[in-house]
Amino acid sequence: QYYLGQIAEVDQRFDDAISYYLKVEHGEHFFNAQIRVAVIFAQQGRLEEARAHLHQLPRQSITHTVRAYRVEAELLRRAGDLSGAMDVYNQALGQYSENSDLLYARAMLAEKMDRLDILERDLRTILSREPDNASALNALGFTLADRTDRYLEALELIQRAIKLQPDDFYIIDSMGWVLYRVGRYNEAIEYLTRALALSSDPEVAAHLGEVLWVSGDRQGARDVWDTALKISPDDEILLEVIKRLAN
Repeated sequence: QYYLGQIAEVDQRFDDAISYYLKVEHGEHFFNAQIRVAVIFAQQGRLEEARAHLHQLPRQSITHTVRAYRVEAELLRRAGDLSGAMDVYNQALGQYSENSDLLYARAMLAEKMDRLDILERDLRTILSREPDNASALNALGFTLADRTDRYLEALELIQRAIKLQPDDFYIIDSMGWVLYRVGRYNEAIEYLTRALALSSDPEVAAHLGEVLWVSGDRQGARDVWDTALKISPDDEILLEVIKRLAN
């Protein structure tokens, strides 16, 4: 029933998918099947049904409970209800105040709400217990580089992250971005070019194009952006950079 549900979902036969998933009443695929039901409900504009479905699921472990909270918050975020998503994270952290996954997820939501105070507090809480958490180091470092003028602090955080995960393109991108922010353009281009070679992520392309443009290589910037647009024509970050600089 679970695999039939997956097939139906891929084929966009969503009512059939829900029917199959609901028939998964026990076993190793039960929780995943019920999560998919909630996600499909939300995709169909039935957000309250999705939330109600998540609320009635049996929570067999802390892992299941945390995941259900995170899915509910993400569905609210996708629907544009950022404050509602924040309420869900706050409720979850009222129960599991030291859960790093919840803290990290709330921090990422806080960035979208321009609540950098919450982002920094949550990420530093994670780092106080997990000083080698590369994801938290990178997220805090990138945000400080991108949204504040605390560049040297950002550089130190990202340097710590890249020592832990030297081949992670997200962290390599962050290193390029903070080097750009401190005016080290040639080094920034090297890191961002490497990050883009590892992944065709449109945000990396946006960053590399911006550094190339500002450093004087406008044709190089356009080439990077044009290639990225063919893959991700609707990416908001990419389009914003092109509009800001090239138009």
